[in-house]
Amino acid sequence: MGISPPRAPGATRDGAVDVVSAAERIAASAIRLLGARRARLVWRLEPDPAPMAWVTAPAENPPSAPDGAVAAEIAFGERALRELRALCTPDVRAERYLELDVPAREAIAREALGSLAAVPILTPGAAAGSLVLADRTGRRFTEQEMVLLSSLAEQMALVLENARLQATLARQRHESEELARVARLVGEKLDVAAAGQRVADSVLGLLGAHSSAIRLLRPDGRLSAIALGGRAREYGATGDVVPAGIGLVGRAFVEGRPMWTGDFRTDDRFADNPEIRKRNTAVGIVAGLAVPLRVAGEVIGVLSVGSPTPRIFTEGEVALLQAFADQAAIALSTAQTQEAVAKQAERLRILHEIDRAIITETAPVAIAEAVLWRLRDLLGVPRAIVNLFDWEAGEVEWLAAVGRHRMHLGPGVRYPLRFAGNLDALRRGEAQVVDVNTLPPSPEAEALLASGVLVYMVVPMIVGDQLIGSVSFGGEQVQFPEEQVGIAREVATQLAIAIVQARLLEQVKRHAVELEGRVAERTRELEGANRELEAFTHTVSHDLKAPLRGMAGFAQALEEDYAERLDDQGRQFLSRIRAASQRMADLIDDLLQYSRIQQRAIERQPVALKPLLDPLLEDLAGEIAARGLTVTLDLAVAEIVSERQGLQEALANLLSNAVKFSPPQGGTIAVRSYREGNQVVVAVADRGVGFDMQYHDRIFGIFERLHRQEDYPGTGVGLAIVRKVAERHGGRAWAESRPGQGSTFFLALPDSR
Repeated sequence: MGISPPRAPGATRDGAVDVVSAAERIAASAIRLLGARRARLVWRLEPDPAPMAWVTAPAENPPSAPDGAVAAEIAFGERALRELRALCTPDVRAERYLELDVPAREAIAREALGSLAAVPILTPGAAAGSLVLADRTGRRFTEQEMVLLSSLAEQMALVLENARLQATLARQRHESEELARVARLVGEKLDVAAAGQRVADSVLGLLGAHSSAIRLLRPDGRLSAIALGGRAREYGATGDVVPAGIGLVGRAFVEGRPMWTGDFRTDDRFADNPEIRKRNTAVGIVAGLAVPLRVAGEVIGVLSVGSPTPRIFTEGEVALLQAFADQAAIALSTAQTQEAVAKQAERLRILHEIDRAIITETAPVAIAEAVLWRLRDLLGVPRAIVNLFDWEAGEVEWLAAVGRHRMHLGPGVRYPLRFAGNLDALRRGEAQVVDVNTLPPSPEAEALLASGVLVYMVVPMIVGDQLIGSVSFGGEQVQFPEEQVGIAREVATQLAIAIVQARLLEQVKRHAVELEGRVAERTRELEGANRELEAFTHTVSHDLKAPLRGMAGFAQALEEDYAERLDDQGRQFLSRIRAASQRMADLIDDLLQYSRIQQRAIERQPVALKPLLDPLLEDLAGEIAARGLTVTLDLAVAEIVSERQGLQEALANLLSNAVKFSPPQGGTIAVRSYREGNQVVVAVADRGVGFDMQYHDRIFGIFERLHRQEDYPGTGVGLAIVRKVAERHGGRAWAESRPGQGSTFFLALPDSR
């Protein structure tokens, strides 16, 4: 064993201040109780092997202590420690097992301190050191004196054990505090970099290391530094990478267990590369320890420490760093989860902004402006652009672009489509990575390089099978993580929908303006047509009916004044003239009624059915009585919201039609009302001749008739009026019939209530 010079108070490891003071007091007690000239305590430092530390207490008038005498006393104490027994000698120079050089022998002779006694200091489970007493040459220590010296050694053993326990408790307390400090990181809302830096700084004092690093697994399978501690911060940089399986750190990750080396320079177990060797040399790392960061059995990275001198890492230190790494891994995983949740929330906010823009019919450039800043920050890139493709011009046009400090909006910046990457691949939905250095020389490529864009990603914007543009982003980075591309794809998809919808909306608005112009023009035409129709109606009402009235009057006068002069054929001709003129007058009246329906404004109001039907039936009462008809009313719905006059005209025609086609004698006409969905239906049924349903639509046409005029007189306008009234109310009219079994006609109007 070697020796080291006396340590000053405070310089010894693990609570040495108390140990030195106690050792000096015990040495002084040994001199006083045993009458010796000098006492020396020697103990072993941990870890083993290590040099011996010593404390000495001199005699009252101590001579100088030459190195040779000191070496002899320590060597004698080391023998007692090795043999674990008390030793004494009247003259150490006579001990043949001690090889003393000439200067040492001369020093002992000069001082006459050759008589030595030494007893081992034994702590639980270990031989910690020895207590050595020196006196004049020739003195023989008695058995009782050796027992007393052993008692003093036992006291020193208690002091050393107590100091060891205190140091252990202090170290454990410090380790527990650091572990708890890391455990508390789980509950704090820190980003991954901040949490990693806390861990990297804490581990330095824990193991007495001068540098530390935390590296996490990247999507490309390499380990990237997210935090550096100690000297590593001065010479390293976050973001530097270590390949998995390479070097101490790479091996610890791949094998999933702690790896350490006492000296990188002589340990050939860890193959590294020039970059790692250069980094270790710059930081001054000679020894290193790396442990995996594990969460739920999965290795997510590596925590490593470095030492500037050769060092043996004990099992306790390895276990301590692994425990520290396990806590740190949970904190880092939590921080990663929090970052992922924050990214997800920001991604959803961006998509919500686009969705809201779609709903609020926002213009494309405004949509891009609302989301582009956020998209750039979420992707973690310096630049992001929304591009629109002009296929006819063969160019790409910026819709919006954002850089580090400003945003460009609107058209004006254009460049060739070849800068968009492989267009066929984009049409297939495949993102493209464009290396600017591989593009043909051009002003556009030079501008990109000058702005710091070396590589950029192009994500297509597709709606249906139409490629309308792209979202591009990039800078100096070479790798684009899948998560980054995935976010860009989502945003590009939503942007494409929003842009196409905005374009369609612009087209709709443009068409609406055109349509409004056409409607206005058509309205003017209809107003002119209505004026012409009103003029025509006036003409028909006055100019056409006047000749008919003349014809009827002259025919009547002819019959009254000259009837006796006419033969039977003449009187028959005269009767036909009067009937034709009357039929013509009826036809004109019905046409006027039909045309006025279209001209009349619809003013809906509640109309009670029975008060409306009673006068209509009263008008038909004579014919109903003459033919012996029975009319029944079943008005489950007593009131309809409608235009009163139109409803009255429709019901009048339905009742007249039912009476006309009922049997010559006897029969029933049933009128009922009921609700069907959101409509009120009035049905008028008779037991008359009926008709074939193949002619259903024909009977509602104007001037359409299924029976001869001689059998069933009429103008063929009544049912056309019924259908017109129904359509103007937004309802419908129809019939159900079978030949010889009667017919039921229905009028359905919306229930406006």
